[in-house]
Amino acid sequence: MEKVESILWQAKMQKKRNWLQVRKLLLDGIKQFPQETALYLELGTLYESKKMFRKAIDIYQKAIEIVNYDYQIFYRIGNCFIAINEFSIAVDYYERIEDPFPEILYNTAYAYSRIGKTEKAILILKKVLEYPVVSQIPYVFIAELYFSQRQYDKVIHYIEIAENKFGKQGTFFYLRGLAFSHQRIWLKTYFEFQQAEKLKFETPVFFRSYGIACEKIGKTEKAVELLLKSIKLAPEDPTNYIELINIYLSHGRILEAARLVKTSQKNVPISFTLSLLKQQIKRRLEVSKKHNK
Repeated sequence: MEKVESILWQAKMQKKRNWLQVRKLLLDGIKQFPQETALYLELGTLYESKKMFRKAIDIYQKAIEIVNYDYQIFYRIGNCFIAINEFSIAVDYYERIEDPFPEILYNTAYAYSRIGKTEKAILILKKVLEYPVVSQIPYVFIAELYFSQRQYDKVIHYIEIAENKFGKQGTFFYLRGLAFSHQRIWLKTYFEFQQAEKLKFETPVFFRSYGIACEKIGKTEKAVELLLKSIKLAPEDPTNYIELINIYLSHGRILEAARLVKTSQKNVPISFTLSLLKQQIKRRLEVSKKHNK
């Protein structure tokens, strides 16, 4: 209908300038043409763009009442439920779609992973990988899921497939390094993390994991440097301090450990482990003073 097309065109042209006016335009259009699902879809999209996901869901559900089945609407409703962390309901809508395309399958796998059904998520991701995948994301995701299952050989397998398809990337080296670290293959861990570092991969957890690997192969100063980077990026994370303090203590660097504990207390007011380390350092300092008298 020409009138409906005119409303949709006006909505698309104006929504960046005055979304409230566009909402009124679409609501008026729905009152006038209550069976035109295109108006509902446009209004739902508008709500989504404003992160008003529950309003978008309400509009999409009204559209479903008109058409009974529309895979596009089910997909949008599922995405909205993911956005508000209601993953079980998202799964319900995705699984109503009779012939899901890869994006639907991926989102379904993600929703399943968030409700703890990791094996189901992995099975669905394997279906995704049967398509001509143009992104490394599904490979990284399935590797992360296998990591959570402690199936480290599978992690390495899928990362290597991704690397063959998409080339060398910091994320690939990082995940493969994590897998080797949990297998306690420290030289391989170090090599993978070293390559990730060269590719400018930088996260607090990466620097911490890399630092631990360095300490395991005797590169203590490099370990200290990396853990200090981790602390700088995430000063509120007690684990970073704990790992470095333990390295200091294992090498008899008591004063450095004491200074780091003092720093940690400014950024992490409450940590049982850090409190224990503080007491341990205090005792060792007292013993050291007695020996020096």
